[in-house]
Amino acid sequence: MKLLNKILLATDFGDSAGQAVKQSIRLAKLFNSEILVLHVIPSMEMSKLNREMIEKGVRTELKNVFNEIRSQGIKVSDIGIQIGIPFIRIIQEAEKHNANLIVIGDSNGRNASDKLGVTSLKVLHKSAKPVWISKSGAKMDIQNVLCPVDFSRPAERALKNAIHLSRKMKAKLHILHAVPSMSDLYLKMLGGSEEKQSEKILNHEKQLNRFIEKFDFHDVDFAKMIAPGNVYKVILEAAKSLNADLIVMGTSGESDNPRILTGSNTEHVLRELPCSIVTLKSENVIEPFIDYQISDLQSHYNLAMDFLKNGMPQEAMEQFRYCVEKDTLFAPAWEGIAESYERLGYHESAEEHWLRAKSIRDRLWQKKVEAEIKARHELINSKNS
Repeated sequence: MKLLNKILLATDFGDSAGQAVKQSIRLAKLFNSEILVLHVIPSMEMSKLNREMIEKGVRTELKNVFNEIRSQGIKVSDIGIQIGIPFIRIIQEAEKHNANLIVIGDSNGRNASDKLGVTSLKVLHKSAKPVWISKSGAKMDIQNVLCPVDFSRPAERALKNAIHLSRKMKAKLHILHAVPSMSDLYLKMLGGSEEKQSEKILNHEKQLNRFIEKFDFHDVDFAKMIAPGNVYKVILEAAKSLNADLIVMGTSGESDNPRILTGSNTEHVLRELPCSIVTLKSENVIEPFIDYQISDLQSHYNLAMDFLKNGMPQEAMEQFRYCVEKDTLFAPAWEGIAESYERLGYHESAEEHWLRAKSIRDRLWQKKVEAEIKARHELINSKNS
């Protein structure tokens, strides 16, 4: 089973391209992923001779990238040289090849005054696929992951993926919730004391605890943070104080207006780009790729255990249930269902399945004892005769 099957690496061979290549290699090693390499030549008026010369140069650069990736023992595929509007072609190729993640450097198509390149920004805004913007100069060994949440569906998706990434990278996960501050004017209208703000923070803290209950933090070192203030400023201050290496953010909906698409807070964070950032809309970075040709019981059980190991109890339960449908006396699968329920917070259901597994094991043990006693008596009788 693969958790991140395909990474599309979009490169312009510019200043940040090497960083994006290295990040793609690190991810591919962690998740046993395939890397698809893409370069888009912008549409422009040029002679046939100039086009041939440019394409020749691009092929040379792509060959260098392929060699670097292959030298690390990673499967790499050549999408081929594409011509067109870069951000559109990148998105189209990601969809065509069913990539799980687009990795792109921060300076791809950069204007001099921008911290984030034009192409990178447009890919992030327009792509339904998750996008990893690799910041120039960022370290490869990610130790601190920051995930801002606001209890929305996009925030759920972001946290789910942040948990998987943190677990695999052995990084500490910091879950941040920003509580918008009330202005002095509104505080005065509500009674004029800071107690109202304190009550608000306490209420948000309870909401945060309820929000994270549904997630499986197995083998993940994590911490919760709540801070009042302007949301994007809170995110940027947290990224700085934690020395965050990666921010994982959910973005909302689809729109032709990029400010509506990502929200003004995400827009502000992108302008500053304190570290590498992953944004998610309607798809997950981590999406199990399963060989559905498997049919034997043990393979399904092993797959279920892999799901549990990777913090996917719901997916694990489906595989365990397949096992008990094939063999109702397969006690390890009943124990796996119980463990899955535990991880999901359904403790009564877990206890019920633990008891069922124990009952099956006791019955099987009793039958084994009875068979051994019977065999011993038969042996004694045969000797006496």
